[in-house]
Amino acid sequence: MTRLAITYALLMALALASWLVVPAGYALPIAAVKAGLIVAVFMDLARAHPVPRIAALVALLLFALLCAGTYADVATR
Repeated sequence: MTRLAITYALLMALALASWLVVPAGYALPIAAVKAGLIVAVFMDLARAHPVPRIAALVALLLFALLCAGTYADVATR
């Protein structure tokens, strides 16, 4: 099997797990694993030009900032 087919099968298994088996509290870690697989395999950022890699890093940092703000809001209520 090729690398893409293995990744696709893994993504489908994670999607099925997130819909049927796993409790809702594990949705964000499963989504992070799926996003990591997509970035690593399908987008091939390891060999990409520096500009898309920087854009992906900025997006990841902004997402982390949003998660931290949400956590801080909930924790201080």
